[in-house]
Amino acid sequence: MKGFSMVTVTETSTRTLSSPDEIATFLEQRFAQMLAASPFKPGEAVRIADRAGLPSDLGAGDVGMMLLDVPGAWSHVLLLTAAGMPIVLQVASANLAKRVAAEAADA
Repeated sequence: MKGFSMVTVTETSTRTLSSPDEIATFLEQRFAQMLAASPFKPGEAVRIADRAGLPSDLGAGDVGMMLLDVPGAWSHVLLLTAAGMPIVLQVASANLAKRVAAEAADA
């Protein structure tokens, strides 16, 4: 069709959760969807690719351990401070990258 361009439609739905079991099931499903959509998996070492907003004494070696990535927003990452103390921080997911084997061998 000449002059036609693609149209994106956003649909929403409403669902009532009426028991703790239904809420738990909903949260389990949502968590599974988040994990499936994430480029990072829990327990995976990640590289800090951009230190914007991250103080220099956090994230020793520009390496962290992924705890939870909420796609498109923030990741909860286990980091080391310059003093060697483990700390869990929220880091912008866009500032993280996969850590490749060559980087791991050099560390």
